[in-house]
Amino acid sequence: MHEREQCRRVALARDPPTLLIKRGRVYSAFTGEFFLADVAVCGPLIAGVGTYPDRAGSVVDARGAFVVPGFIDAHVHPETSLLSPPRFAEALVVHGITTAISEPHEIVNVLGPAGMEFYLRARAGLPLDLRLMVPTTVPASPFEQAAGRLTEEQTAALLRREGVVGLGEAMDYMGLIGGQSGALLQRVAADVPGGAVIDGHAPDVTGHDLAAYLVAGPVSDHETSSPEMLLERRRLGMWILIREGSAARDLARAMPFLVQYGTERTALCTDDRNAAALAEHHHLDGVVGALARAGVSLHDALRSATVNPATLYRLYDRGSVTPGLRADLLVVDDPSFPHPRLVVRSGEVVARDGRLTGPLPPTPGLPATPFRLAVSRPQDLAPPAPDGLHRVRAIHLAPRTIVSDERVVEIRARNGHLVADPDKDVGLVALLERHAGGNLGDDGGPSVGRGLVSGLGLGRGAIATTIAHDAHHLLVTGIDPEDMLRAAQAVADAHGGLAVVDRGSVQVLPLPLAGLMTDLPVTEAGAQLRSLEAAVASLGVDFEEPFMVLSFITLSVVPRLRLTLQGVLDVQAQELVPVIVG
Repeated sequence: MHEREQCRRVALARDPPTLLIKRGRVYSAFTGEFFLADVAVCGPLIAGVGTYPDRAGSVVDARGAFVVPGFIDAHVHPETSLLSPPRFAEALVVHGITTAISEPHEIVNVLGPAGMEFYLRARAGLPLDLRLMVPTTVPASPFEQAAGRLTEEQTAALLRREGVVGLGEAMDYMGLIGGQSGALLQRVAADVPGGAVIDGHAPDVTGHDLAAYLVAGPVSDHETSSPEMLLERRRLGMWILIREGSAARDLARAMPFLVQYGTERTALCTDDRNAAALAEHHHLDGVVGALARAGVSLHDALRSATVNPATLYRLYDRGSVTPGLRADLLVVDDPSFPHPRLVVRSGEVVARDGRLTGPLPPTPGLPATPFRLAVSRPQDLAPPAPDGLHRVRAIHLAPRTIVSDERVVEIRARNGHLVADPDKDVGLVALLERHAGGNLGDDGGPSVGRGLVSGLGLGRGAIATTIAHDAHHLLVTGIDPEDMLRAAQAVADAHGGLAVVDRGSVQVLPLPLAGLMTDLPVTEAGAQLRSLEAAVASLGVDFEEPFMVLSFITLSVVPRLRLTLQGVLDVQAQELVPVIVG
């Protein structure tokens, strides 16, 4: 019998449902009510919402509990969890995430189309629906040199693959506003029947520039949290994605706007959240709760995690408790803090009381990524300069934001290179091209970008990581170049990962999957990450999520100063600037 015909019979109570959730208080995404009803499930679909007899294959007594739609994370880069796709899904689904709009542009920057193929293969058998956006900016800007690339033809072909829902965030916002890349986006999007959803990335873009950005095609923005800019976007009908990640936590700043104006054309996302945060904290269940506690109506809070993102990404088969839609359902004890006791995805119970109910699929095979260390001498990690005192510009970091600033300070050079000055909170930072056959510098040697960093509070030691957005070369920062080289070598020997060096001791979290991910369970990966962060704190760094903060030093599409393989970039001026201030 055809699936819909079978479900019609279940809806009429002629045949038993495969799953029956009895006597729950069901949330309506369209009236804001909670009403007493049973939910009859037929295979992957909701067959009926009403009163049904207890003759199902499986009955869940939800008396006293609430039934809400499964949550949808509207924008996330799964690789920045540090977890393989199955482990990532395992970490999210216990918090009620039944769909994740995932853009794997980290791995695509490393592997190109093979990175997308990896995630397309990995979707099968996961306990949540991993929907994919095709990265649009690989590399992220003309100032980055990624090993992987996607052509226009490859992008158009990927848009037609099952599980792909649109084009990923258009990060080269300066190019779009200036007309350099907008035509390409529109051409690729128009090549899909009905057009493709294009995600945006528009930090601090306002006025005429914002209008030009919207004309170029993007429909959303997750880089804005100021109430004034959120209001401008809402007035223009732009979708707002409120981000609460590991490094970028925008909810508190956006909250006054959401309390006053609600969540029309607003969805919730995490963007970048690492394994430790996933293991220790709530996910969108916690964000919905925070909205409700701050004064956003519970109806608006729930819509921002359910029907709103479903509407944005044209997933019209989910997002509400509606007959005929997918049976993505949560049973929660308190909708104002909707941590689920039961998670149903496509009609199957996939998590109960914080644990998966079935096995995870294996992680697909991944092409080995060649790894080489671009330097062999410690002094190659420090910016060259004549001996003496110099006025220099440092990339200044601040906690809980990925936006950097410029700090001008005086430090010394010795033996032809600038030296770190912990007393002035100035450390060295270098970006090393890590791919075999990579770019060469002007002297014919490996490409290395060198600069200075402040705000970290580093007093000694070194930190290295191959999580360095978006091209993911090897980033290392520290006080002593010898420690920096030791940390970089430890990461290279692990074929990617995170490392801390302190007084000669080396601690490493290997990330062998493209230098980005591990197949460890979230609790183990999170514990190792927290151990590394404790080692970083002992060096003087007083940042939450220090590796996540460091990873954005190299993202060439977020203001203000960034480090590239070519040197220090002023994002707003769109030009490379010298470390020494003339």
